[in-house]
Amino acid sequence: MMVKPLRAERAPESPFSSREFRATWLAELISYFGDQIARVALAILVFDRTNSAALTGLTYALTYVPTVVGALAFSHLADLRSRRSVIMAVDICRAAIVAAMAIPGIPLGVLCLLVSAMSFLGGPYKAAQLALLRDILSAEQYPRGMSIRQITTQAAQILGFALGGVVSSVFTPQACLVVDSITFMASYGLYYYFVKPRPAAAVSREVGAVAAGLVVLWTDPRRRAIFLTSMLGFFYISPEAVAAPYVSSLGLGSLWVGVLLACTGAGAVLGLWLFHRLVPIQRYGEYLPLLCVVSGLPLVAFAMPGSGIYLAMVAFATSNALWCVQVVICVSTLVELLPDDRRAQGMGTVSAMNLTAQGIGTAVAGLLAQWQGAVFALSLMGAASVVVGLWPGLLWRRAALQASLPSTGETCKR
Repeated sequence: MMVKPLRAERAPESPFSSREFRATWLAELISYFGDQIARVALAILVFDRTNSAALTGLTYALTYVPTVVGALAFSHLADLRSRRSVIMAVDICRAAIVAAMAIPGIPLGVLCLLVSAMSFLGGPYKAAQLALLRDILSAEQYPRGMSIRQITTQAAQILGFALGGVVSSVFTPQACLVVDSITFMASYGLYYYFVKPRPAAAVSREVGAVAAGLVVLWTDPRRRAIFLTSMLGFFYISPEAVAAPYVSSLGLGSLWVGVLLACTGAGAVLGLWLFHRLVPIQRYGEYLPLLCVVSGLPLVAFAMPGSGIYLAMVAFATSNALWCVQVVICVSTLVELLPDDRRAQGMGTVSAMNLTAQGIGTAVAGLLAQWQGAVFALSLMGAASVVVGLWPGLLWRRAALQASLPSTGETCKR
């Protein structure tokens, strides 16, 4: 009689046992893959038409920045409306927008406007997706589902960036955009046929969008600690920001930029797999304070004399692996700490803050690299992350002890 509970505690049912999870996982995989192809295509398209690196960078930034505004302003819609319907509506809108972007000869101003609109819709989409995933999976399955998502998106990013260049060169950038539009339609179909409708989590309430999202996160010490961890992306994003100038400083070719960036994705895949295999879900929360401090620590190695490309590959991979594990723990914990009728809004606000931190961090790392070199930028950002990470780490530890919750696992069992 005792064998079954013990076995279930050690090995919760796989998320893939759920047909709905399989559908949402596949939908995210193909749409994220399409997004990466489209980003490459947009960069090539704009540069070919303008021959301006600045305008190319601006267009690429537009694929990220408006997401923050959308997440802050409209995440609450995924609580006030059916989360499935929000996702499907955004899929249809983004499919139409990307198809319009593929029209030959479209004016650059209109193209930038469409890119901004597509990115803006990503905010409420992400909030609805993270909240719906918790409706589909149990508390014990959710962390595993998040790990699978992180591994999938990292792999899709690597493959998407690689194939985006190939498709753009063999065919046209517009062909990449058409592919992206098709992936959104495929995602819509998967949600329509394989994810069952659910009622809205919140019946009615007055929502102050941004302010309400911040309040629901700040009023609980554990939520506050996780909210603060989202700011650490400011430091952790620096490898992506300065990979190119770092490779240039070593006198190596541009091929090594791709190798370094691929190492970040490979490190995340391996790190998440190892963490998932070696650490029980019930103990995830115990590692959060440590991860807040050590995730950026590998970047300090750049300050060592004689550091070179191979050390950089290891440092990039290790730092990104620790960061991705931290994200899985934080999201898995926060989804349990938020009330269901505020879940999408809270998740959307944290996602927006994380993107904001990464955007600003990218700019700061670039300025530091321009001022004192890429090695200085990487080592400084890594060292600073250790100091700043003490705040959410200690806050989480103290809040968990006060609540008599030594780990995320106890939260997840509720």
